[in-house]
Amino acid sequence: MNTNKLSQRIALLLLISLIVVFLFTQTSAGTILLSSPWWIYLVIAGIIFSGYMSMKHSLDDKHVEHEYIEKEGHIFIERMEEERAKRNAEKS
Repeated sequence: MNTNKLSQRIALLLLISLIVVFLFTQTSAGTILLSSPWWIYLVIAGIIFSGYMSMKHSLDDKHVEHEYIEKEGHIFIERMEEERAKRNAEKS
């Protein structure tokens, strides 16, 4: 499963690099990008990194919340089963 994620990331990285190479070689975007100040690229990279980290932590929070809800559900079900067993013992 871990190797599957790694291969997906590598494939995504290669796809992005191919798109960037295409844009630089086949369009006039390369000249526009090269004429921009260097700090603009840092700002854009910061925005992209911030969005990535935001999505990553959001998914992590959802995962932790799901685990907590599942754990609490199991505790509730155990209490219900104990109560049911207690009632059945009292009836007998």
